[in-house]
Amino acid sequence: MKKLLSYLLRGITIGITTGFLISLTFAFIYQSKDYAPSAPTFMSHFSSSTSATAVSALLWALIGCVFAISGLAFEVDRWSITKQTIVHFLITYVGFTPLAILCGWFPLNFFWLLFFTVIFVIAYFIIWLTSMTTARHEVRAFNAKLHD
Repeated sequence: MKKLLSYLLRGITIGITTGFLISLTFAFIYQSKDYAPSAPTFMSHFSSSTSATAVSALLWALIGCVFAISGLAFEVDRWSITKQTIVHFLITYVGFTPLAILCGWFPLNFFWLLFFTVIFVIAYFIIWLTSMTTARHEVRAFNAKLHD
């Protein structure tokens, strides 16, 4: 339970920080006079930017929790790396997709859901490939030290 709480707190912190930094970056890119935490369609649901920012922070925290909790899949030692990866992918996709829609990052229709899914799969694959390559190099280096 303590481990889960630690993961959740870290996820909340990383989620809010990342969400804020990304939204701030987009505010600078689009040279906004006023800060808006998300797209205009999201902002239109709120009477003030303060309310929109508070809801955005909650959504960013939940996104952080999804990714933090999904990491627990890699700690189940009796599972193969393939099963860990599939479970992790499913948790992140199923948890993140509705939150991305609620954040107003894309509308809920078939085309955008398909587009989001393709981007998600490509990004996941790139991150997975990088992680596996790094792990493989670390294992080889560790094994080399054992043989010396």
